[in-house]
This record gives sequence, structure tokens and C-alpha cells, in this order.
Amino acid sequence: MKKSYLAIIGTVILANSQLTFADNEQEPTEIKYAVGNVVREGEVYLPKWVRNEAQVNQVLSHTHACADNLNLRYQQMTETQVTDSCKLLLDTEERFHQIFDSQNTPVLHDNNRQLRANVYASRDDYVKYVTDHFDVPSDNGGMYLEGLPHLENSRAEYVAYLRNNKVWNLNHEFVHYLDGRFNLYGDYCAGLHDGHAGPEYCAKPAPQPPYLIWWTEGVAEYIAHGDKNEKALKLAADKTYKLSELFYNSVANWSTERVYRWGYLATRYMIEEQHEKVDEMLFFTRQGDYPRYQSLVKSWGSSMDEGFARWLDEVAVN
Repeated sequence: MKKSYLAIIGTVILANSQLTFADNEQEPTEIKYAVGNVVREGEVYLPKWVRNEAQVNQVLSHTHACADNLNLRYQQMTETQVTDSCKLLLDTEERFHQIFDSQNTPVLHDNNRQLRANVYASRDDYVKYVTDHFDVPSDNGGMYLEGLPHLENSRAEYVAYLRNNKVWNLNHEFVHYLDGRFNLYGDYCAGLHDGHAGPEYCAKPAPQPPYLIWWTEGVAEYIAHGDKNEKALKLAADKTYKLSELFYNSVANWSTERVYRWGYLATRYMIEEQHEKVDEMLFFTRQGDYPRYQSLVKSWGSSMDEGFARWLDEVAVN
């Protein structure tokens, strides 16, 4: 372990206390790294993407700052791709803050002041490198890596790749960062979900539903696509799910249509038609009061199902 890695993370976590190394101190000879976000007795939290920085930089050898809080690290991109990606990120950020009137004020104890997008040149490169570099599965379209945002000098990352001359899912993954920083208190494992895979490897058992998956994936799709999500809108007329069912989206019942397309429809309906209820919900999630979030969602019951069904008729496209 090199001190340059420690400088990036700022502090590391050993057991439940903070451990730092001054320049003149001898580093431990044996270190047991925590797996994901769960730090057990005698373990040090230092994520794989920090430990592997030199290896990652050999492949993602180019950098560009879109803004003080937004950076690209990439394998190969044209000047136009870089410019277009930065514009998309900045436009998405502006749209997010307008919708939620966040005043650019993060939740308490969130130190992810910067986000770095790590972009591979192709899907093949992504599959080849991303697991070794970041300890994430490669069978996806990109992933957001929040880490432990309560650590000082923490920084969020996400991994992506070029597809059809653009960074695939660029603004969707970016919204996960914005949502986590401004709407959801704590790291991923502190929230409500039933997922235990990498990069967080959250401990089992999971809390009971309702989870936040309907919101986190739905809002990422909504902010990313606005009212132009044709794949979702073509499903609206089918009325496959009631709104009250979508609040119970989970890893266990995961499908692309249910989580992403119908999550978009559920979130869009709530934001555009039930904004006061969203504000009430976010009051709890921004404080990390997830039990009261769950009580609130349960109290909604099926009360909005009919309104959601009528709204689906209005937005459905052939």
C-alpha cells in the first residue's frame, strides 16, 4: 500500500475507529481490507479502485475536468465526445436541482464533493478490465460507486463505457450520485434494499420492504430522459403494474421492464402529480429516517392506484 493511495481516500477505517498514517510513521506490514462497505473488527476500509489506482491509470490514462466537482478519466475519447459528455452532465445536474429545489445543499455527513466518471473505450474493454479495477460485475451498462461518503475527502466514482459513439448510461449513473448526495442519507448499505452484491457487499439480512429501488432507479431514468422515455411510455397502456406494487420493487423481483421502465413511470407520476407526497418522503430519506419512510409508503397503500392508471392513459404512446 502506497501513501499516495491513502492521500486520495484521506482517512481509512480500522474496525470502528479512524486510522491515519503520518508521513514519518511506518505503515502496517499486514493489512486485512474490508470487503465492500462492511468494515469488521481488524479490517481497513480502502476500496479496490483506490488500491488499484496505478493499474487503472495505465488503462484510463486521460483526464478532463468538466467542472470543479465533475471529472472524466477515460481510455480513449474524442474531443467532441468529451465536450458532449460534460454538457450532458452539467445539464442533468441543473435539471436535478430545479426539480428538487435542493439549493445545492447535500445531506448531512456526505463528503462526496467530487464525482469521477471512469470511461472504457468499448464494451469489450469494460468487460476485460472493470472487475479487476473496481471489483464490480461486468454484466451491466455501468455502475455508480458511492463508497462511504461520511469519510473526509471521500470521492464518488462510476464506471461506464463508450457505445454508439457516446458514454452509455452517462446521465443515469450521474443521477445516482446526485440522488445519493442530495436526497438519501448515508451510504448504499444504510439505505433500503435487498441487494448484497458488489461493490458494497452489504451484510445480510436485509431490512424488510418497502425498499427504495422504485425510487433510485426510477428517478435516475426520469431525470435522464425527462418526458421522452419512449420505451417506458410504450408500456404505459398495458397497465402491467399498480403503483402500489411498484413501491415494492426489489432485487428479488427485478426485471428491466419493472425496475427501469415502470420505475420511471412511477417516479414521474409521483414527481409530476404527487409532488407534496414526494417532498414528505424526501424529508425522511434526507435525514436517514428510513423506518418513517417505510411507514409513509405503507400508509399510501393503494390510494393512488386509480389516479396512476388514469395518468398512464394520458402519457401512453402507441
